[in-house]
Amino acid sequence: MLWIINNNIEFRPEKNRLSSVTNPELSVILTTPASRCLTLLLEAAPGVVPQQDFFKKVWEDDGMLVPANTLYQNISIVRRGLRTVGETEGTLIATVPRKGFQIENNIRVERVDEIPETEAAANIVDKDDVAGDNALLDVTPPPVSETPDAPEKNKRSRLTRISLMVLSFIVGALLFQYPWYVKSEKNFFDNYKLYETVNGCQFYSRSDDIDGSDSFQKYKNAVIKTGIDCKKYPWIYFSSSSTAPALSALICHRPYERKSESGCITLYFRGLNDD
Repeated sequence: MLWIINNNIEFRPEKNRLSSVTNPELSVILTTPASRCLTLLLEAAPGVVPQQDFFKKVWEDDGMLVPANTLYQNISIVRRGLRTVGETEGTLIATVPRKGFQIENNIRVERVDEIPETEAAANIVDKDDVAGDNALLDVTPPPVSETPDAPEKNKRSRLTRISLMVLSFIVGALLFQYPWYVKSEKNFFDNYKLYETVNGCQFYSRSDDIDGSDSFQKYKNAVIKTGIDCKKYPWIYFSSSSTAPALSALICHRPYERKSESGCITLYFRGLNDD
């Protein structure tokens, strides 16, 4: 199953992937919570999804309690991904004050249930069988002098056409799928580097986001003071800059590279950069 958003964005929830319909090489992998938030919005479109629905279905059903800032951070990830893949600065997700969020009313949302390739190939064969049978009804009767094995030749010819049709479909499907496997998907953390490892926790950030070693030490200590289990969440990414009014950190079970399931949650610290 996949979603087509505004006729130019394709969203595959099971892979947490957004991609361009017209430019398949342009794609973004969302975090798992962000992907779940987008799925709720699309299923309810154009209706409003209350904040409590996000908390329950995205986190509480998995036994996690998160602050409101975590929801806002993941909605921001979804918005950034949609703008990147859709190559637009327009607003696709609207904030409804004191209620929740919704897909903008002017955005077209379409759900597509994909047909497995084997079933699609079978359908093509069935249709060609019917067309072949009907075509035989229109054929001019053979002359009296035609050899007795003419019906058998016609049957072999029809089977050959069917085989070529199925083979063409399979080759076309493989060629269509090929770019998805050979291209390198965009990763938000490609330009992040490892700064320090403490008790198993690996701290990553962009070099231009750290205003000297003091800022990094302050960020690192803030995360450690939360009591984080470094065995459970060893990969930590500082996703905001030292000039931002607050610090956000993405902590993950597995490295956030090109895996659809990295098991990440967000920590949010307000006022950390005020002093």
